[in-house]
Amino acid sequence: MTHAVACRIVVLGSPGSGKSTFSHALAAGTGLPLIHLDDLYWRPGWSRPSTPEWERTVARLTAGPCWIIDGNFAGTVRQRVERADAVVLLDRHPWLCAAALVRRSLRLRRDALLGRQPRDYLPAGLAADDPPVRSLTALIRKAAGFRGRELRWMRPALAACAAPVLRCRSRRSADRLLRHLSARARPLPPAPAGAESALMCTCAQRRHHGGPLPGPPRQAPRPTRPVQERSN
Repeated sequence: MTHAVACRIVVLGSPGSGKSTFSHALAAGTGLPLIHLDDLYWRPGWSRPSTPEWERTVARLTAGPCWIIDGNFAGTVRQRVERADAVVLLDRHPWLCAAALVRRSLRLRRDALLGRQPRDYLPAGLAADDPPVRSLTALIRKAAGFRGRELRWMRPALAACAAPVLRCRSRRSADRLLRHLSARARPLPPAPAGAESALMCTCAQRRHHGGPLPGPPRQAPRPTRPVQERSN
């Protein structure tokens, strides 16, 4: 558990673990600007940047004084965690993540059939019928293999970083951590001149169903601390 104020927070986790939902609520609770890496990585026609270009983009993002960065991309984890004040790792059971992916896929497909804007997070450069979104088999495979592949690749960077790695294995522990980080928020410093606001989350503008972004959960009558667990 971190007792310092965190102004730069990395959010990691399996597909279907709730990274984007957690990040939206954390941004609402802390006032920190939120960046979805998927918004910047995926481009129309599901094209991708080259590795050097992507590394330069991540370096530019992490140079800012305050942010929440949501996304895995194991090849640039070290760049992000070296600049972070806290790292949140949502490590729910793989089959719970897979079930969440199935439900999200059904909602996205229903929204597409009805011709309405998706109510779930969708990367800015992708449509609901693009392969990285539509391929449920590939997404479930990623969720099932997250601990054995992506998390294994991330572990050396997580073990070496100075920031606390806050591991949440359930929604309840994630909610406790969200309350803690939101309660410790402080007024943000003024944005530097020339700040790239175009890189920040635009989910609120992209949604037209009228619902607010999720905020931090209400305080429980008897809150308990989430357990800090470093990845080995």
